[in-house]
Amino acid sequence: MSKMKVGVVGIGWWSDVLAATMQKSDHLEVAACFTRSAEKRKAFADKFDCYPAESYENMLAMQDLDGVILTTPNSAHRPGTEAAAKAGKHVFVEKPISNTMEDGRAMIEACNAAGVVLSVGHSYRRHAALRKLRDLIDTGEMGRVSLAEGVFSNSNGLKLKPGAWRTDAVEIPGGCLMQIGIHHVDNLLYLLGPATDVTAYFNRLEVEPEIEDVTALLMRFESGAVGYVAADYISPRRFQMTLHGTKANAFFDIDNDGLRLQRIGEDKPSPVDIGPSDHLMAELEEFAECVQDGKVPEVGGTEALLPLAVVLAAQRSSKEGRSVSLSEFM
Repeated sequence: MSKMKVGVVGIGWWSDVLAATMQKSDHLEVAACFTRSAEKRKAFADKFDCYPAESYENMLAMQDLDGVILTTPNSAHRPGTEAAAKAGKHVFVEKPISNTMEDGRAMIEACNAAGVVLSVGHSYRRHAALRKLRDLIDTGEMGRVSLAEGVFSNSNGLKLKPGAWRTDAVEIPGGCLMQIGIHHVDNLLYLLGPATDVTAYFNRLEVEPEIEDVTALLMRFESGAVGYVAADYISPRRFQMTLHGTKANAFFDIDNDGLRLQRIGEDKPSPVDIGPSDHLMAELEEFAECVQDGKVPEVGGTEALLPLAVVLAAQRSSKEGRSVSLSEFM
């Protein structure tokens, strides 16, 4: 089977991460790139041995290009997706799918109308630890899950320069919850199922001029479980999850202790063997499978609207000081 040829759009540190992952794949080839900066475009093309397209239109006109990888600012996701779909190119877009439900739905409609794949980069659910947690829940080893917690922090907010799109509240409604906390929102939806309402608190402590750099939310699930997600842009990196069940508690720290399980009657948790994990490779190669084999994306446009709705509901909750039903967005 020939490799799927893709063009990377929006050159930055994250596009390098994805391109480096694709270079190791037997199913994907970085064939082209585009960003408005000629200097960045050339540097990326030299690094990953691909064609530096002079415009997005030029890239989309490439006959042998199968799809695009969009790592652009959130507000550019809709126009980038619509243009790609119109050109018959398949689309992988980084999370969040968009900044608004309206834009997300328009992206879904454009790809459906063109008959192209739309896949969205909610990668952490594919980590081996999350797959194992889902298995522990589905097989009943956790018992009934009553409470789930997810914390994602990093200090990237302290490094942002004035004028960067990540400092603009219009570009990032919901601040760090939209950019990093949404990963845990998706993780909890993946593990616990549909949520019903959200209560949240946002604050800005350090990042100028206006995005919220400390956020916390409570989610109520149809199952009766409660979820807690916190995101922070101004402290050292942590990516942790805790699940509390009637038969066991589970603890996951992506950078340190891995996955641990504490069953009823045990004084402390024990390590759980989850094997190797490459969640980025998994999502990118699934994109290729969807294009070449007709597989349905695990996180397509419709699935990606769910965590977006939670983040938007959280933003409204913090602003209006009330619990917000997801029915206001879905």
